[in-house]
Amino acid sequence: MKPPFLQIEPSREPRRLPEPERRRLQAVYDQVPAVSCHCDRLGQCCELTNEEMEADFATMYPLYSVEYLNIVDYVQDHFEAGRRDAVLALTEERPARCPFLTDSGGCSIYPVRPLVCRTYGVLSREAVEEAARGARGKVSAQWVASFLFTERHTVCPHTRIVAPEALAAHAQNMVRFNYERELLKLGEDTERPEKARAAELTSVAGLKRVTRWTWGGYNVLMRSPLAWLKRNFAGYWRRSELAE
Repeated sequence: MKPPFLQIEPSREPRRLPEPERRRLQAVYDQVPAVSCHCDRLGQCCELTNEEMEADFATMYPLYSVEYLNIVDYVQDHFEAGRRDAVLALTEERPARCPFLTDSGGCSIYPVRPLVCRTYGVLSREAVEEAARGARGKVSAQWVASFLFTERHTVCPHTRIVAPEALAAHAQNMVRFNYERELLKLGEDTERPEKARAAELTSVAGLKRVTRWTWGGYNVLMRSPLAWLKRNFAGYWRRSELAE
């Protein structure tokens, strides 16, 4: 059973991500080469078919905590009230359609889209294999295997690289997980859940904070009414498929 829709008043909340951390986050994003999409149906990679749902695909994979806070700020600043409240109250981890996909197939949070969206389709299959070969013996074998597993599944034939001169450095950042390590550091420097929420997380999951989770998961932890969280968080966490 899905948790009930959360009744939240997000428009009254102040900014949560400090400006120095926002600039550090943007510096990470700026290292990812830009791509243009030449797909016949824009946005099809952001929604799932029935077969993909059954195969446990996702439209919005786990994002880092600093990315969540950055997107929340953008939503509060740029979305009209009804749309804002709907996306900030979403609790589903694997919606069939990304909640930020527009009717025309565009991205409504494009300037602050998370790393997983920015890196999708950047590397060709040949570039993935070459980066893995070059990294073997220099980085952990587990890192290379994880890189291959992820990037082989995110090759896209419809993307075109805007800045090919940045590809070599990007491939190294990917196979060495440089982006991810910086985002983890940023998460350590940003605001944690308030005391009562952190206590609930520790009690249920044995964690002081979550470094990566889905948009819906973070909404539950960070934005649900505290009384609701205390009643429902244990069950939500047990059912979670994408908590990390």
